Amino acid sequence: MRAHPIWLWSALVAGVLGGSLGCDGDASGKPDAGLDGGPGDGGDAGPDGGPSAFTCDVPRQLGCNPGELCLFYRWENGVQGSRCLTGACDPVQQDCPSGQRCTYVRTADKTERACVEDGTADEGNPCQLSGPAEGQGIDTCKKGLFCTDVLQEDGGTAFQCAKLCHDTEQCGAPLQCNEVLWLSGTQETPLVCGGQAKPCDLLAQDCESPLGCYPTTGTPSCASQGSRAEGARCEFSNQCAFGSACVGSGSEKACRPLCRLPEGQPLCAQGSCQPLQGHPDVGACIP
Repeated sequence: MRAHPIWLWSALVAGVLGGSLGCDGDASGKPDAGLDGGPGDGGDAGPDGGPSAFTCDVPRQLGCNPGELCLFYRWENGVQGSRCLTGACDPVQQDCPSGQRCTYVRTADKTERACVEDGTADEGNPCQLSGPAEGQGIDTCKKGLFCTDVLQEDGGTAFQCAKLCHDTEQCGAPLQCNEVLWLSGTQETPLVCGGQAKPCDLLAQDCESPLGCYPTTGTPSCASQGSRAEGARCEFSNQCAFGSACVGSGSEKACRPLCRLPEGQPLCAQGSCQPLQGHPDVGACIP
């Protein structure tokens, strides 16, 4: 159960999530739909080729019926999105009976949300897996927390309790709701509070290897690099290779190289440099 920096896209949650990155117009000067529209707006490629893999708003918990949660979700074809889901409880709101907590419980090859006995480890403290019954795995963290590997100053990792979240407002400063948990046995991808991503220069690409600098709805941030080439379809900016981002033109999103506005290096090898919303002097090369 490992935590990684969350994918950077344009309409996600707080910190590296939320808002809209995009081009102000296409080469003809007509306004386009912007880069990567918000959940349910038809800007994303859906799991079945439909309008969107993001069917609800996770940070604001909007778009679902009563009794449902909006959670980030890995669709069957591997596309990351969001989905309204039922379940036993809410791991962020902690709506279990007194003395219990809502957490992810693994039984055999299945992981699901369940109400179990409360743990003893506080946020930031060491933790481990335990089991109230044979074959059932839970961690030793207190309610609202989850045991995950955390990068240490010496470059190693240690298992510590991190706070579950839907939005950065639920994290204590300077932490941000910006790390995703990849849990075996479930397609849900919950978030926990993590450290603030290192700011960077989109055009200078000044992140330490192997990280790349990618646009967010705030300050550009260093994140793990993707490998998708120019023109490849994408859902998140850091699925794209170093020096590019996931941008939209109309209803499609693809990896496009970044460029300098109004002129200067880097230039576009093809297409025109169109403004990237929220990032002055930076554009994307649009065919």
